[in-house]
Amino acid sequence: MVQTMSNASVQEKLRAGITAVKNGDRIQGRALLEAVLEVDERNETAWLWLSGAVETAEERQICLENVLAINPQNTLAQKGLAKLAQAAPEKAPDAGRVQVVRREYAPLSTASALLYPDDHIKTWEWRDPTAVQAQAETPGYQSSESYQDIWTKEAPMCGYCAQELALEDMRCPACKRNLVVKSFRYPNASSSLTVLWVLVLGVGQLFALQVLYNILAQHNLYTAVGSGLVAVLFVGLAAGIHFRQNWAHLTAIYVLAAVILGLLLRWALPADLEALGLASLDPAIQEFILPLTTGLGETLRGLILAGSVLALFYAVFKAGPDFDRVTARQVATLTKGPKTAADFNAAATQLARNGVWATAVLHWQNAAAKAPEHLAYQESLGRAYAQLGFFERSLDVLQGALKRSGSPERQAAIQQQIRAVQAKMEQQTQQAK
Repeated sequence: MVQTMSNASVQEKLRAGITAVKNGDRIQGRALLEAVLEVDERNETAWLWLSGAVETAEERQICLENVLAINPQNTLAQKGLAKLAQAAPEKAPDAGRVQVVRREYAPLSTASALLYPDDHIKTWEWRDPTAVQAQAETPGYQSSESYQDIWTKEAPMCGYCAQELALEDMRCPACKRNLVVKSFRYPNASSSLTVLWVLVLGVGQLFALQVLYNILAQHNLYTAVGSGLVAVLFVGLAAGIHFRQNWAHLTAIYVLAAVILGLLLRWALPADLEALGLASLDPAIQEFILPLTTGLGETLRGLILAGSVLALFYAVFKAGPDFDRVTARQVATLTKGPKTAADFNAAATQLARNGVWATAVLHWQNAAAKAPEHLAYQESLGRAYAQLGFFERSLDVLQGALKRSGSPERQAAIQQQIRAVQAKMEQQTQQAK
């Protein structure tokens, strides 16, 4: 279940969360700011104020790192991380007989709230001699290793369905998908590729103008048809280049070279009155119209030549790497590049959209471990486990997120997901019988 929120509502919650933190109500402020981040995870202001509402140094560090991932120039986040680096490690409180009593005070300024949140908390210990020692519950997401399944093995697994693979498997034995895939060496297109397809499209448009010139000035239908076909060809090549088709790249090189050669040869030929359809006109009119039409034609040819030369340069020397493809085996593994929890979540979301669920699970595991306070990552991980049929793992993750959620709306959404997973488990059990 995906929760939606209007921009006005997001801003309202953001202002309310900041006000709560300023007033010393860090619990309410944290709940409101986390609600904002569930909708807009790249909200720099929300991450910054959340760093003043969380309880541990580890959580504060994650928040500030997320701020710098969004805006590396944020001075408050830089100072906050520097302060954390200088601080001594926090001592873990006793989990059994010692109860920590907390009282929070409103900060005096914005900088004080963000850089020195611990100064607004007074704590003292109260020991109950009759209390029974209890085992402390670890907050946040921790991957459970009590299961003996593919996630605890060091074996390669299918990036789509998490099926264990043999070294010689070129097709998944479970989902039957082809594991040998070709992908671009560079996932994101370069600016050179953009320049190339713009130039090719521009040359095509110039040939379209050449069609009008052939009809209106030269009255030559055959030449107009030829220019029109060339214009259509260049528009098709531009579309193929935009989608990084190798055939379009190679064809564009040959066609551009042919156009340049043809224009250079054409340049040496004199103007032909018969071709222009002006031979029957009065000589005085010919002397006026011929330079005008010839000049327009020369201008068009000059522009086409310049655009073709520049496009050929980019096609041969600049944009070639954008069309390179590499062959890889589609096994579940972490992709290069993501560093922060938000990066891992973005990569996992894209992988899930492409159906590569097992690889998406690895990325959501990292996102949930790096940002345990962001329950949306745990929910996504739980849904991914359920998608792959690991229902017990899914329930463990979702129930852990449910315990840590402080929002009634969020709890209702997680409970609905839990019921859906339980229903799938029951259906699987009945089918097994």
